Amino acid sequence: MMNKDQQRNLLRTADAIGDHLAWAWNYVATLRALQKHARSRPKLIEKHNHFFSTVMFAMWDALFLKLSHCSDKNRNATGFPRLFKELRAYLPQEPKVRAAVSKQEQVLLRLTARRKIENWRDEAVAHRTFAADCRQFFEDNKCTLDEVEKLVSRYQRILHSFTFPLFDLGFRVRDHGPRAHRGVNRLMASMKEGRTSASSVRSARGGPRTTKA
Repeated sequence: MMNKDQQRNLLRTADAIGDHLAWAWNYVATLRALQKHARSRPKLIEKHNHFFSTVMFAMWDALFLKLSHCSDKNRNATGFPRLFKELRAYLPQEPKVRAAVSKQEQVLLRLTARRKIENWRDEAVAHRTFAADCRQFFEDNKCTLDEVEKLVSRYQRILHSFTFPLFDLGFRVRDHGPRAHRGVNRLMASMKEGRTSASSVRSARGGPRTTKA
């Protein structure tokens, strides 16, 4: 049985993972919307090529970082390795929990998309290595938005496999996806209409957060 401090620590780690996934899903949704417009309105994208290239490269980098947070083994990182460590430490007399932790560790280890994303983070985002400049690196670590979506969904299931039975708690990480699509659609519409006045620009504070269910 966990005490209040242990429960708080475990929930804080779970909440951090949920936030990583919410940001990741938001980036994926934004990239999806940009891809859609790139296919349907290539001339507009080409006209503002530098802007869209900058945004898309930055989002891919941020996406790789957020997903890498989930599998980061650093002792101070807020990802699944920390969650697994806390579960083992706080519930040593719960064989079902320990068995579930071992099972999900193996699931995490076998995920091909996880490995590729970690390679991008290590070789291209956090550290720019010679390996990342090679064509073979790109071929070996090519990662599509479909793969990323599946990985986020898998991570969400891993998280819920512990938070639901222990706390009756779930994380809705996809809620900001539709908002991301609408935001890109409005941006593209304003560019089409040629609206450039300051009154047509709106700023938003903060970023995507998880919603506890």
